[in-house]
Amino acid sequence: MRLALVKIHNKKTYGIIRKDFFYPIRQPIKEKMPELKDFISSINQDNINPSHRISPFNSSFNDQGYPLTSIKYLPPLSEKNKIICVGINYPKLYNNKFTTKPNEIIIFSKFFETLVGHDEPLSLPIEPAAKSFDYEGEVAVIIGKTGFKISKKESENHIFGFTLLNDGSVREWQNHSVHAGKNFYHSGSCGPYIVTKDEIKSVDELTFQTKLNGILVQNAQLSEMFFDLSDIIAYVSTIIPLNVGDVIATGSPEGTGASQVPERFLKKGDSIEISSPTLGTLKNTV
Repeated sequence: MRLALVKIHNKKTYGIIRKDFFYPIRQPIKEKMPELKDFISSINQDNINPSHRISPFNSSFNDQGYPLTSIKYLPPLSEKNKIICVGINYPKLYNNKFTTKPNEIIIFSKFFETLVGHDEPLSLPIEPAAKSFDYEGEVAVIIGKTGFKISKKESENHIFGFTLLNDGSVREWQNHSVHAGKNFYHSGSCGPYIVTKDEIKSVDELTFQTKLNGILVQNAQLSEMFFDLSDIIAYVSTIIPLNVGDVIATGSPEGTGASQVPERFLKKGDSIEISSPTLGTLKNTV
């Protein structure tokens, strides 16, 4: 199923998407589970499979659907959740050489306020930060089961689903600190929705691409990552517990603006489109 967090008539709600319609959660259910992460927590993640998919016509969701053109997408996460990102997880061209696998997994965090939903505008930072505003297309994992010190073997049981994420970066500010360069207001995006893991035949075969103004700039498959999902989840959970709804962005491949020759950073009016045959399309304009 595809779970989305949206605004309808300026009211925030969540529900599922089927074909070209959004079906919101029924109000009695929403009162018991006010946030999307509460609903995720209610599902038995150890055994999610096609037979457990939730139909928009069952008792949890309204029978009446809304056309997707009538909804406003929000990032499918809560301000109460952690946003953890993995750095240098794909071979990237740097000084005419491709990076090699780091000795250890590199992680950093993003603030909730850095992200907008699908089809919402990205905010160009004020000068001089605007001069090095970059995009980074990624696949992100949504945690569905709380855990601490999770083993690699058990890591899959803690995955609820996947979404797309643009890890917006201000490169010059990364020289100040990684945290500064990664946390400009509305510099990135997430969505358009969460696709549950039962919809994905093989995680390693998940593909995604990024287009800048319609031109392909990134194209990757998760099997190309230096560290796979089990490595990442086990590593992060040795540091801090992972909670339901937490997001882990798995890294961005070659093709960002900083790797172009000459460098091509984002400008007002630019369109960034991250897409996957399985996870949909996340599109934003600066």
